[in-house]
Amino acid sequence: MTVNIVLLLGGRSTEHDASLHSYHRLRAAIEAAPGRLSLSAVAYLTREGGYRHFGQGPWPETEEELRAGPELLLHEGLDLLAASGAFVFSLLHGNEGEDGAWQGVAEVLGLRGNFGPVLASALGMDKRLQSVVARDLVPGLRTPRTWMLSRSAAEAPGEPERWAAEVADALDGRPAVVKPNRMGASLLTDLVSRPSGAALAEAVARVLPYDDQVLVQEFVPGAEFTCGVVRSGGRTLALPVVEAVTENGFLGHREKHEHGLVRPLLHTEDTETTRRIKQASVRLFDEMSVFGFARLDFLLHEGELYFLEINTLPGLMDGSAFPRMLEAAGLGLVDLVEECVAEYGRLPLRNKVLPYRIDHGDHDASTHDHDHDHDHHEEIAGV
Repeated sequence: MTVNIVLLLGGRSTEHDASLHSYHRLRAAIEAAPGRLSLSAVAYLTREGGYRHFGQGPWPETEEELRAGPELLLHEGLDLLAASGAFVFSLLHGNEGEDGAWQGVAEVLGLRGNFGPVLASALGMDKRLQSVVARDLVPGLRTPRTWMLSRSAAEAPGEPERWAAEVADALDGRPAVVKPNRMGASLLTDLVSRPSGAALAEAVARVLPYDDQVLVQEFVPGAEFTCGVVRSGGRTLALPVVEAVTENGFLGHREKHEHGLVRPLLHTEDTETTRRIKQASVRLFDEMSVFGFARLDFLLHEGELYFLEINTLPGLMDGSAFPRMLEAAGLGLVDLVEECVAEYGRLPLRNKVLPYRIDHGDHDASTHDHDHDHDHHEEIAGV
């Protein structure tokens, strides 16, 4: 049975471009498998937050064509998505996409789609908090030593410099990685080889305009791995693990997005290391209640497994690790969408209406009847 699909892309996010690339790859996959999925609409959010809606082909290719589409107010576009009954496959990467914002909108409006729970998505965009959770959920799993500076603290005179000097002292000459706490794609992630207070303060200042929380992590040398996880047939499955080999042992935004700077090694045969990574990935995916699919990043240092982060909407564009892992498992992007549709149908229904009575105690006779009526209305309204 053909399923009607709406592709939701773009967004007011620093990862807008990644969303466009994922759209092109997924749309091509849908068109190459006629009769399985029917693309009924394309919904595009501009970089400024505007809404464009395409209800029929030919589908837009470039950003210019997307921006030139029929313009609706955002609430009008949401009404259209909710009324369509189609399965909305969100390709909104980053902030206001996979951070809980659109997940909350989908929950309130009852949008069918791959949005998933608010908490799982919000946690997936907070590197510091997800590390705390990961250590608690998987015994023996480690994370790099981490320090965080918020924008509000950084606005105090001299505070960034004082904080950076303290972190530099704690690092004692060891290299550090400076990164945004709540951004993806390794954007603005820097390796500071000689982390003096001045060098750290400069790297932090580059991040603060884009994220109000900046992390400094001790650089842990080792082999970096990434593991995809999907829900398929009602089960959580780990995909083949990919090892990312770089010249300098650091995997940042440039290494991930410039051809030839990283050599991906696909582990189709499991080793002790890949089995540990898969077990940890499935455990974290399930415990965090992630919907549909995700990708989790790890690092192995002297036999110790370090958790780096979870990505609840990995890139689907050409060259990305996640489609490569899917293919190695015998799955394609159309299979992924179909599995998300099936998984949405398996979600248990939850009754959100539970009226209850609040007893305010004794009242004097002059107010008894009024308060009784008031309580009755509260009970009916579920206050």
